Amino acid sequence: MCKRTFSPGRTRIRELDSKLQAISFDCDKLAVYVGDEVEIEPDAIPKNAEVSYTWEIADDGILGVQKGRIVAQKSGRTLLGIASGDVSAQIRVIAKYKPLPPDSTLPPLYYDKLMIANYKNTLNAEYVPANLVKIPDNYTADGYYGLYATQETFEAYKKLYKQMYSEIKGRMHIISAYRSYARQNELYNKAVSNLMAQGKTSTEARALALNTTQTPGNSEHQLGNTIDVSNDNTTDHDYLNTPEGRWLAENCYKYGFIIRYPKDKEDITRIEYEPWHIRYVGVNHAAYMYVNDLCLEQYVELQEEAEETANDYALQNPATPD
Repeated sequence: MCKRTFSPGRTRIRELDSKLQAISFDCDKLAVYVGDEVEIEPDAIPKNAEVSYTWEIADDGILGVQKGRIVAQKSGRTLLGIASGDVSAQIRVIAKYKPLPPDSTLPPLYYDKLMIANYKNTLNAEYVPANLVKIPDNYTADGYYGLYATQETFEAYKKLYKQMYSEIKGRMHIISAYRSYARQNELYNKAVSNLMAQGKTSTEARALALNTTQTPGNSEHQLGNTIDVSNDNTTDHDYLNTPEGRWLAENCYKYGFIIRYPKDKEDITRIEYEPWHIRYVGVNHAAYMYVNDLCLEQYVELQEEAEETANDYALQNPATPD
């Protein structure tokens, strides 16, 4: 690419003039990987001009400042400005996510990290997801009111429900969605109390309760993107044998949902099989997990492996503008 010069309008520059007349770069656009520092040196015209540069970043979130350095924060195209006094210039910056090797089968969306709450990942008691919306009562089971989910989760569910009904005319009602930390605490303590009433010790009851009810902070219901469904207002392992349960298992990934606790992954999730429990992750993530028969714990581990692989590959393959 040719060298581009930005000038305030003066066409004749004396080489010995120490007053800054223009700023130039040795290229007209720059490519950088997300997470990496933007490295570029402007040239002053004339070279002996006294300058004190100020960088100007667009408010699109693509570039940011970390520890005094300009860093690419997300993919996209933006302009990076520089000024010294009344002289200024701009350069186009193209930020890209680090690519995986061409033959890689790891998750391509490794950089779109999925939140997970489970036995080893605990949410803060104060955590409340953004964009919670009330689920209309016509989507919930009788007696289940005041349920909430994130907006994108509910919008995806509406599409799923509409398609399910058009194909099998099935019944599918929401019986649980977002739960606060405090509400999860109530449910866990209730499960423990019920087991103790059956003769279990406190220690036994707390351990057994974890098979079906997470401790507060460890339930994905607190994320707001998890929904429990039913066709008879209850949850049962036989739900898979209903037309609705079979349809859900075979099709929910098309709408961005996964069966969060699959039958053959109980040793990994540490939660009993729940065919009624769906988690919204987005269509691309859900499709990868469905095709590769993965639970969320496995997928998140592969995302971490993919990130390491992409970082290594990027070292040998610098970002290019096109």
